[in-house]
Amino acid sequence: MKKRYMESTRRARRVSPRMMEYLRCVIDTPTVGALGKDNGKAPDDIIAIKMGVCRGRVADYRRSFERFTKEEVLELCEEIMKEAA
Repeated sequence: MKKRYMESTRRARRVSPRMMEYLRCVIDTPTVGALGKDNGKAPDDIIAIKMGVCRGRVADYRRSFERFTKEEVLELCEEIMKEAA
């Protein structure tokens, strides 16, 4: 796991490539559920299928990002969006 320096909080955080893949899937997955209602969250089932893991592993990735601040997650998302462009 690489440590990344977060400019927003001036801290180094450990971020694995798999965690970055999880964020990519969350960004690419629509938040509309099966019933057509938008609950504001990407479903774990769909993310698990995209990543090729079980739902429990997706929950582990989500919990690992709970210790990150909002600014740090936005900084990582910005990096992902730059790679996609």
